[in-house]
Amino acid sequence: MTTENFAAVLPQGEALRTYLIQPHISKGDIKNVLRERGVFTCAQDKEQSIPALTLSLIRPSEFSELQQAYTTKEDNPKITTQTIKWKGADTLLESFPDDINVNRILDLDFENFKVIGAPNFYPVDRDLDTVRMDFTIERLDRSKSWADTRRQFKASIEFKKNKGKDELIIISTYTAPETKFTNTAISKHLIGHLKAKKQIEEAEKIRPIRFADFTNENRFAYLLGLTQHSRLATLSFVEIVDLGLAPDEEKTLPSSLDWMKERIRNLDLRGVALEGSEFLSDATYHPSLHLYRLDAKFRFSTSGLDGDCIISFGFPEYSSASNTESEIELKIKKINFEHIGKGMDKNDAKETILRELEFEKIETYKKLSIPAAAA
Repeated sequence: MTTENFAAVLPQGEALRTYLIQPHISKGDIKNVLRERGVFTCAQDKEQSIPALTLSLIRPSEFSELQQAYTTKEDNPKITTQTIKWKGADTLLESFPDDINVNRILDLDFENFKVIGAPNFYPVDRDLDTVRMDFTIERLDRSKSWADTRRQFKASIEFKKNKGKDELIIISTYTAPETKFTNTAISKHLIGHLKAKKQIEEAEKIRPIRFADFTNENRFAYLLGLTQHSRLATLSFVEIVDLGLAPDEEKTLPSSLDWMKERIRNLDLRGVALEGSEFLSDATYHPSLHLYRLDAKFRFSTSGLDGDCIISFGFPEYSSASNTESEIELKIKKINFEHIGKGMDKNDAKETILRELEFEKIETYKKLSIPAAAA
């Protein structure tokens, strides 16, 4: 959400209450604003703390602070990665069309959003074989409250040539569902263009990292390989704090897990040092269980950023609808910085941290996924 939406009139009274009750404004956010006023309440619930703000006038600086909290949570970046075989000799920048009209690619006649401006691809760090497009979409939804009627969301899509392995890596960074839809459309359009230019074989298909690409045992090994057994220097594993799993109905559970039969469909566990739990440490459990999410705490030190964070590695469509075609999605659920610059965008920092995992995510997948011919 952009600040210019509220440059003329600050919300007060009922309009402010409508904004504050939204889930992306937490009781802690409200408490921080009240504390800065010198107001302290015994009750921690929003039902008790919201009136303390709505019954008085809110300052521009206070609303800006709440707005930043809203934006940070709503616009939390998520990343998926895909690959496709490459055979061309030209650089990526040479291979791409000179101009791309994203709104025309999307065919938005019946959609309630549009891409702002005319974004285009540019080389990353002057590398002509790594190109990226940053864009912002604006969504108009008159069925929402005033706070959500007009929203803007940032996203990006990056194409990177892995020269040593003749493949093209596609990194999609998105926020709202419309930005994910836009990235998918751009990718499809450009792969078609590259096939027409003979840079990619016509028969080649994009390969995402899907839930169905692993055996049950190797899915455990994959997610643990990205967390507990990660070898990254910039991210140091601390502990697993949350996990999601379900019994595989086609496999026989070990006798020690008989209690799950016909009773448990999905099991979410939250705690500390869950890598030591039987579900993760006992390999005899793995063949009969679907592990679809691991949330792990890391210490990070990269690009001048230091602190700790919780990164979620999950297959969201499997979690919500048991869809085995679900792609793995990475996002940061919580982050703490030792030092944070005054003008630093937290979402940009999150993306920087998530990108540290890209190489390991792809290479570990190649070692543990079911071969394409057998899938």
